[in-house]
Amino acid sequence: MKKRLVSLLLIMTLILGVVFSLSVNTAAAQLFGDVDSDDEVTIIDVTFIQRSLASVILLDDAAKTRGDVDADDELTILDATLVQRYVAGVIDAFPAGKELPTEAPTIAPTEAPTEAPTEAPTQAPTEPEDVITKVKNNIPIYFTNNKNWSKVNAYLFNSETSAQLKAWPGTQMTNYTTNSLGEKVYSMTVDVTQYDRVIFNNGTDQTTNLPVTKASSGYFVDPNNKGKAYSGKYIGGLYPYGQSGEGTIKTVSFTYPDGNYKKDVYVWLPEGYNANDKNKKYSVLYMCDGQNLFGQATTLSGYEWECDESVLSLMQNGGDGVIVVGIACGSTDARRNHELTPNLGQLAPIVSGDTSYQNGGGKAFSDFVTDTVIPYVEQNYNVNSIRGIAGSSSGGIEAFYIGMENMDKFRYIGALSPAFILYNKSVWDTYLNTKDFSGDVPRIYFYCGNSTQDQLEQALYTNATAMEGWMKTHGYPADKMITKTDTEATHSEGFWALYFPEMLSWCMDL
Repeated sequence: MKKRLVSLLLIMTLILGVVFSLSVNTAAAQLFGDVDSDDEVTIIDVTFIQRSLASVILLDDAAKTRGDVDADDELTILDATLVQRYVAGVIDAFPAGKELPTEAPTIAPTEAPTEAPTEAPTQAPTEPEDVITKVKNNIPIYFTNNKNWSKVNAYLFNSETSAQLKAWPGTQMTNYTTNSLGEKVYSMTVDVTQYDRVIFNNGTDQTTNLPVTKASSGYFVDPNNKGKAYSGKYIGGLYPYGQSGEGTIKTVSFTYPDGNYKKDVYVWLPEGYNANDKNKKYSVLYMCDGQNLFGQATTLSGYEWECDESVLSLMQNGGDGVIVVGIACGSTDARRNHELTPNLGQLAPIVSGDTSYQNGGGKAFSDFVTDTVIPYVEQNYNVNSIRGIAGSSSGGIEAFYIGMENMDKFRYIGALSPAFILYNKSVWDTYLNTKDFSGDVPRIYFYCGNSTQDQLEQALYTNATAMEGWMKTHGYPADKMITKTDTEATHSEGFWALYFPEMLSWCMDL
């Protein structure tokens, strides 16, 4: 009955198309496969079907009908596959919306082909490239008023153009709900293509500048920041509003060849990961200093990267989950310095007296990531071909080095507060001159703070912010790089956590 009704609707559409010069094919494409009802068939519709089948979201009957592209009266993983193939251009129509033939044609061809094809196809069909789900630009943000301000304002502005949504102190936020701790939660919607920074305030007290991205969701004043230590401002904390789960962490140890000791690797799996669902595959972000990514107990600063919170926020906003793999650093500062320092040439005078940087073992660490960690992850988890590499400080220079040495293996690179200061410009020029940037190269996100309260971060700032320009002179495409700075930020996981969502959003081109 459903197929006949759909057929009658298409016949009526065809008649109207003739009368009013409408395109029937376009209308059909917008109906079938358009699960989220935004008048176009995109990879987001695939995500809606997959999340529905995993019982993460509920679809109404109309959405299920639009998603049933194979017209079998049931929403299944096959429908998701067909929509994905349609988006990738492998197919140009769905079975739904037209009667399928019930028997073979009764008339045979009038004659056989006169000759066989003269040559075979030059290559086999290629699989569609793994893609990243685009996230809508208007996202809701939430602020938990754990400081009990009498009112909460959100001052939104653009860090590049200085455009502001409303003059200071900004827009007064709406009290959305009260959480289980009795704290009021405020909310508003932000177009992240227009505004990428927010300062929460009550007109007097305020937070530092906080990035607003497609991987951002909930904010609060970080309880580790007991006082207003950053130029009289509070540092913000992040949490994934609306997500009750935390994902899971698996720990595995490998023998590290450079030193012959056991090195821990932490594999964080996003909420909803199902090892038995081979159709749902995840991109992977590999990170240095894995012991600092997911829990405060192991960090010297008392802060963590909050990578799990950011990925869960991204998922809450409609994006894909990301598996985050953290490779622990050496157990001592000297061992960490050795492991995370690529041996590019003569060290800069600022560190030449520290023997732990001499003859750095960065290549051994890079080989460990590409030859041991990545194969293990790809053999044991449901992953696709999209990989990223990131780190901070010495981990930032090492992540950059790994990406440069393996541009064919990584889609993006994140270098936060990178220790590019270890080498002078002349050494970097010599190294970069050995690279060919003419092909498909990774996207690179550079970031560094510049707080007057942190001499180390200020020392790193010059080379960290100069690298983009140096790369351009060696032919790296300008549209594949971005550099972000923060004059209030110190050398701390607390600030790297705030910029991690921006790194993820920009690098994945959400």
